[in-house]
Amino acid sequence: VFITDGDVGSAASRGYAVETVGAELVPLCGADWKAVRRLPTGWPALSQALVGEEILKADALVNFSHVKGHGDCGFGGACKNLAMGCVPPETRRDLHQLEGELVWNKAKCTKCRKCIEVCPTNANSFSDGGEYRIFWHDCKLCQHCVLACPVKAIDIPRRSFAIFQEGLARVAKLILDQFAADDGFNINVLTHITPYCDCWGLTTPAMVPDIGIMASKDIVAVEEASLDSIDVKKVIPGSIPPPLRLRKGKHLFEKLHARDPYLQVRYLEKLGSGTSNYKLVEVK
Repeated sequence: VFITDGDVGSAASRGYAVETVGAELVPLCGADWKAVRRLPTGWPALSQALVGEEILKADALVNFSHVKGHGDCGFGGACKNLAMGCVPPETRRDLHQLEGELVWNKAKCTKCRKCIEVCPTNANSFSDGGEYRIFWHDCKLCQHCVLACPVKAIDIPRRSFAIFQEGLARVAKLILDQFAADDGFNINVLTHITPYCDCWGLTTPAMVPDIGIMASKDIVAVEEASLDSIDVKKVIPGSIPPPLRLRKGKHLFEKLHARDPYLQVRYLEKLGSGTSNYKLVEVK
């Protein structure tokens, strides 16, 4: 039994160590990020995905996810955990690039450097002449710079949300397809549900009371049930951090991020990865 993580060097600081989880931590793509396998997707928009070799060595897959809101894809759960968590930065970038290209507006920019401070891969900088530069080899298009910019000087003006969701679903399916149907299990943790992804390295108050843990061999069913369980009527007063606010939409995550969180689940179902029909069985 082992756990894969992209950066095992900092895993202990995030609570993952042999002493706490009782299993070996293995670098997803090797210590040099080169232990990857190219897998064709059969989809013109993203013809291939690089997948960490360690994932593919496993006899079975336990997909353990913390459900949260997400500014790009509405929410992060089992689907996003596979699509983004089992691949190296190159494929993460290719997935995000389906949304569109980053554009810098020089006239708006105040050179406050907040975009530089939040970049997780140190891929951006300002030249001596004050020009914003992105080193695309290291950029994974996570868009932390976009969200951090207080004057919106960095943006994706021609953003495509739906194709990004389909890309997540297709890469998740690609990884699931490497295992026999009975060799995959999905666990969604529905506690301390907040509006932002864990990749930000920060936290905010929980928006709704803790729900519990949901699990299923069917990734579509567990995602559908998880989303259905998050009730916007139970939002805890004062738990939504500014500048976020509740806007139009049916689901809590849609009201926060203006993106339908069910879309990636619909794509997974359309691709044959499971069914949205489910029955909850309570385990005490």
